[in-house]
Amino acid sequence: MSDSTTIHAIDPRTDPRWDAYVRAHPRASVYHLGAWATILERSYAFHPRYLAATRDGSISGVLPLFRKKGLVSDARTRSIPVFSYGGPLADDEALAIKLIEAARDKEDVATLSINTDDRRLEPPAGFEQEELPPRWMVAVPEDLDALRAGWRKTSNNLFRSLKKADAGNLEFRTGESRRDMHSFHRMYVRTMRKHRSLPRSYRQLRLAQELLGDEFKLFMVSHAGRDIAGGVYHVFGGTVELVYNGSEESALSLRPNHVLYWNVMQWAAERGLRTINLGGADQDTPLAHFKEQWGAVPCTRYRLTHHPHEKRTRTDALVSVGYGAEDSERRLTDMAWRVVPAPLLRLGAHVAYRYA
Repeated sequence: MSDSTTIHAIDPRTDPRWDAYVRAHPRASVYHLGAWATILERSYAFHPRYLAATRDGSISGVLPLFRKKGLVSDARTRSIPVFSYGGPLADDEALAIKLIEAARDKEDVATLSINTDDRRLEPPAGFEQEELPPRWMVAVPEDLDALRAGWRKTSNNLFRSLKKADAGNLEFRTGESRRDMHSFHRMYVRTMRKHRSLPRSYRQLRLAQELLGDEFKLFMVSHAGRDIAGGVYHVFGGTVELVYNGSEESALSLRPNHVLYWNVMQWAAERGLRTINLGGADQDTPLAHFKEQWGAVPCTRYRLTHHPHEKRTRTDALVSVGYGAEDSERRLTDMAWRVVPAPLLRLGAHVAYRYA
């Protein structure tokens, strides 16, 4: 880092240089945009602590950070909570490391964790590097008809499921109304209950839809006027990312999720988007196998974690549920998920994420 470079706090919501730098950076994700400072603060009471490196008044690196101290937990800072993205962006790797070191030196917390996506950065002093469950990425070819025809040989179950879905008179559409969002969130909550996981809040989705604009998409699948599947997607940098999805268990025989995946692939191809992120899943699991049949390949990701006090406390482990770690919800699987009413589940998730 040159002598003219300084690292300082910045508010990405009021400083237009932040989003301009993010949108121009080749490694940026939608989670680097300044809108998340508002979305996560208003949804879960995370406090933005964003850092920027500047040279001669121009931004040369950024690191979004959020701090939180729960009712039963020690203070934690993460880049960023809820999603396993949002680490440092910089003009060079040395400056990215300097941003991480600045976060370590500025943040007096029990735990500091910083996602680095698919980069294996050399851990600065005091940090440990961990491998996260992979994201499953699909390269969208120009000829989708040829791709689908090829599945007759390479993925016959997928081919037959899509053929069955074609005969089911299912409707695919973009959801834009408040009613669509309510309908999706109800399905999503029920789906998360089935998988024994805490759902994210309706407020988060509505704020993201409002503040991200065209970079937020809600797609719905219906049958005979009834919504039976849907997915929330983020669109950024040539990639369409599946963030949350939900479906009605009673309608799964109609293959609504196949309709959702296939139509999103067509939607992406029509707009020149060549990558679909189908979300995370541990390898050699049924969910991973479902993603693989679409041509998805795993992309391993990493996180740097710093524990100034050298060990995790009990409250530190408990509060991780509020930070979106992929395995965190499993700590609550002793609950009677299937009998918990959806409104109570939504309330319990709100309390866990906001106050833990």
